[in-house]
Amino acid sequence: MSSASYTSIATLPAPVTARTHEHYNIVDDFFGGSTSRHDRHVESDSEALDSANHMPPPPAYAGEDDELPSYTVEPAEPVTLTMFLFKFGFLFPLFWIIGAFILLSPLRPPPQKINEEGLPAIWLPEKTEVERLEILERMRTVEVKWARRCLWALLSLFLAVFIACMAFWMFWKS
Repeated sequence: MSSASYTSIATLPAPVTARTHEHYNIVDDFFGGSTSRHDRHVESDSEALDSANHMPPPPAYAGEDDELPSYTVEPAEPVTLTMFLFKFGFLFPLFWIIGAFILLSPLRPPPQKINEEGLPAIWLPEKTEVERLEILERMRTVEVKWARRCLWALLSLFLAVFIACMAFWMFWKS
């Protein structure tokens, strides 16, 4: 027997996209996407680099010497008693009266208490005196804002009740 040698050059077929399930989805073919999370694309590395979807990275946002903009974050509004009085006043309007009376009361810092060692206990001891005054001023501003809202809600309620009473009286009289 003679041995024949065959020399052939094998060429690889072009990579294709394969689906892991056997169902054909017309929506996927039309829109070019995948509606199933079980689909996976099988591509070779050369196709991934040469594909039309490959885009160069976007340019840098700013140069190394450029300074990026800085933003300040406003601290959250402190939670106050009058805020709760206003919100719960919709269920029990007498809370609006109590909240409106805060406009008449002097707003003072909390009293200093004496601790176990006989020294005055300071409100917010981790803060400096200036920071404590800033916090107190912010709380006063927020208290007054919500107290005014309580007053306006109370006046609106009185006006609505007055109009309803006048309408009822006009209807009853005629």
